[in-house]
Amino acid sequence: MSIQESRQRYLLYAPPRSAVRVPKRSVKGSGDPKQPWTSDYPWRPEGMDPDYPAAPGGSVPGRVTLLALIGLCNLTLLVSSQTFPVILVLALDLAGVLVLFDSVLKIGQWLRHPRTRMRWTTFPAFLGGRLEGVLTVRPRQHVMTSIQVRLRCVHDERVEHPTPEGPISTLEPYVLYEQSFELLPPGETLSELPLGFDLPADLPGTDLTKDEATYWQVAVRIPVPGPDIEAVFLAPVYARVE
Repeated sequence: MSIQESRQRYLLYAPPRSAVRVPKRSVKGSGDPKQPWTSDYPWRPEGMDPDYPAAPGGSVPGRVTLLALIGLCNLTLLVSSQTFPVILVLALDLAGVLVLFDSVLKIGQWLRHPRTRMRWTTFPAFLGGRLEGVLTVRPRQHVMTSIQVRLRCVHDERVEHPTPEGPISTLEPYVLYEQSFELLPPGETLSELPLGFDLPADLPGTDLTKDEATYWQVAVRIPVPGPDIEAVFLAPVYARVE
C-alpha cells in the first residue's frame, strides 16, 4: 500500500512530478518497449544534473523589470522639480540600489555554490539487481558530519479536490518504497562519493510514458559549512523484460 509523504519532507528531498524536468514524448508508445530507457528520458549516465537544482534566488526578469521602471521614474526629474516627486524618486532609487546589491550577492552565492552530478555506473539498473553510481561535487567540500542518502520509488496518482467552482484534479506523489542510510565522508574533503543500492524485485520499474508516472529517485544531503547540499537525481531503475 502506498504511503503519502508529508509536504515538508517531500519538498526537502523530492518535489511533485510537475517539478521534474521530463520532456513530453511526442508519440505515446514510441520507442522499443523492451528498452524504454532509450526513449523515455534524456538519460546521460556519464553525468546527470539534479532533477530540480535550487534557483539562485528571486526572479531575474522581475528584478530587471523593477530596475528598468525605477530608471524610467528618474526621467520625471527632467520635467518636474516639485518636492514630492523628487522625494518619491529618491526613495525608489534607494530601493533600486538595495535590489541591485542583493542581486549581486545572490549571483555570487550561486557562483560559489557547489555543483553536484551523478554518474551512473550501472545503466540501466534492473529490479532485483544493483543500482550503482558516483556522486561528484565541484569544488570539493569539507563535510561536517555523516551524509544522508535515500533511494525511493514514487508513483504519481491523480487526486480530486473539491473547490467552490467544482472539483479539480492534481497529481499527488506517493512513496511506494524507500531505503535510507548514512555514510561517513571518505576523507577530509569530498569530491566523489560512490553509492550502491540493492534493488527489491517486487516493485514497479520506471514508467515515464503517462501522467501517472512511476519513477525512482536518489536523494542526498551533505552537511557542509553554510547551507547543506541537497540534490535529487532521477535513477534509471527498470523492470526486467522477459
